[in-house]
Amino acid sequence: MIKLRKAQRKLVITLIIVMIMILTIIVTSNVLSAATLQQTLSTFVDSRYGMFIHFNMGTFTDEEWASPNQSTTKFAPTNVDTDQWAQAAYDAKMKFGILTTKHHDGFCLWPTAYTSYNVMNSDYKQDIVKKYTESFRAKGLKVGLYFSVWDRTQDVQAYNNDRHSIPGIKYIDQSDIDYTLGQIRELMTNYGTIDIFVTDGYGWQAGQQAVPYQKIRELVKSLQPNCVMIDHGAISEPFIGDALYFEEPLGVSSPAGNTYASCQGQTISGGWFWHPSTPTESLMSKDSIVSHLNDLQSKWTTFILNCPPNRTGKLDTNIVNRLKEVAAVWSPNTSRAALPTQQLRTEYPVTPRSAYASDCNPGEEASNAVDGRNDLQYETCWSTYGKKLPQSITVDLGGVWSNVSTMEYLPKQWNRNDSTNGDITNYTIYTSTDGVNFNQKVTGTWDANKKVKLVEWSNCNVGYVRIQVNAATGGYANISELRIGGRSLKPQLVSSTNLFNTTDYFKIINYTNKMALDSGGNVASGSTVKQRSWDGSNNLQWQIIDLGTGYYKIINRENGLAVDGGGSVASGSVLKQWTWDGSNNLQWQLQNLGQGFYRLVNRTNGFAIDSGGNVASGSDSKQWSWDGSNNLRWRIEKVSDTYSQ
Repeated sequence: MIKLRKAQRKLVITLIIVMIMILTIIVTSNVLSAATLQQTLSTFVDSRYGMFIHFNMGTFTDEEWASPNQSTTKFAPTNVDTDQWAQAAYDAKMKFGILTTKHHDGFCLWPTAYTSYNVMNSDYKQDIVKKYTESFRAKGLKVGLYFSVWDRTQDVQAYNNDRHSIPGIKYIDQSDIDYTLGQIRELMTNYGTIDIFVTDGYGWQAGQQAVPYQKIRELVKSLQPNCVMIDHGAISEPFIGDALYFEEPLGVSSPAGNTYASCQGQTISGGWFWHPSTPTESLMSKDSIVSHLNDLQSKWTTFILNCPPNRTGKLDTNIVNRLKEVAAVWSPNTSRAALPTQQLRTEYPVTPRSAYASDCNPGEEASNAVDGRNDLQYETCWSTYGKKLPQSITVDLGGVWSNVSTMEYLPKQWNRNDSTNGDITNYTIYTSTDGVNFNQKVTGTWDANKKVKLVEWSNCNVGYVRIQVNAATGGYANISELRIGGRSLKPQLVSSTNLFNTTDYFKIINYTNKMALDSGGNVASGSTVKQRSWDGSNNLQWQIIDLGTGYYKIINRENGLAVDGGGSVASGSVLKQWTWDGSNNLQWQLQNLGQGFYRLVNRTNGFAIDSGGNVASGSDSKQWSWDGSNNLRWRIEKVSDTYSQ
């Protein structure tokens, strides 16, 4: 045995202790995260009262939603006095501020490197975000930033062909995601500690998966781990973010008996932004503000009162005076009980690629359960209304991920007459790595109460998660949203699912008539796509190329043309083919329906490719609104495979 000197022994012991400490931190860091979030949310709700500051292009255009692409010279304050804002908040007994760094029009109050539509290209060439953060911190106030994901100048917005559509608007692509994340990184790295980060124009516009919430959360938490994340989603159950936000002007307020960490937003004046009438308004009354504060603190809900600066860059005298009147008669109730223990959440969500179901009510298909649209009046859901249970929905995670252990289920929130019909009461969860072989993980029961539900199983590698609905109130199931991922450990991508090798060609064969999509030969761009009995010719062979955005281009082997939806056309229109130019008309989402069949949905018009039924070989291919019929189901196989009738 080698003898060590005393100093060497001490060094070895020290190293061992350090290693043990490091291992302890690694092992317990994830366990501590829930406790850390509990403390962060407790601190947030104990603040009781904060100032929302809507100050942006709308201030100068007399618009609540400023129009996009306006001249930056319209933003023309003469004396942005952020010290005055901070003093008014401090005197009002507020504990934080939240500044609109960017609203829906896309004008930025900081010198972002990602667009010229920012304050440095106005006549007021100063970083207002910097001035604001420094002023509020100087008064001992915490700092919050509001950021609209929806950016109408940059065209970060989405078109959906449903009742919530905004006609003529494109889908979000990777460049939009990079733009959004780049701006968030600037805000999270250039201004010190950010205590609150509020996103908006998201769940109710594009859906929180269009710009993946997973990526936003990972970025914010990696740079500002104790930042409270909030989304402007008018929903009374926590799903996206850390704390709930109730937008009172929309008629959404903290309910009696609320125990979630929450905040409620209201504006002191007749609009979120300043208007010429603001200086002479009577404003929200002192008694009403005090009543809000007293009511909300018993619900662990922080009151965020919007106080819009004027075109000079200062708060009007009537606003400052009203805040002082409130402060003279209100103080927080220090005897309030501590924030109740918050429910467990999917801390590390994985953005799904798609979802498919055993069946659905027409128009309420599986994709609705993973689209991130759950806001008041914009909620979408998967529903089995009119279908006999059991039914199942399967979520495709786009690859195999490690450490997947959690599913959150959000029942439909906006049921008519506040009904709980559709709430799942008995379920079984299965997982799979290949989409074919599924293993049962857990089965159980839930109360029908419209509350978010969380189910856990041991960490494992997962590519697909299936929830089978065995029973539900009213005899049918509704799922507003599913969120899947890890709670104690962050999932890592083990292997990406490559559906289609770009060196292969495929036949695309319809379920009903067994015919294959046919180019018709070497024809002109704009010609009709046919369907024909399979004979192995190049006309019937298609290359399917992943665009990396969840969409694919489908190119014919004979003529090199891409399948074209033809734009926003009527359901039942003839399917075309066109020279590839990258437009949304030529991009298709391939949604796995299970049993080897896919739905081919166009990016522009949302229609699925349709065989038209059992028609003659050589007939035109159509496109049709999805109704679940076999006409709209297609099997995709390598041309070397033998298709069985």
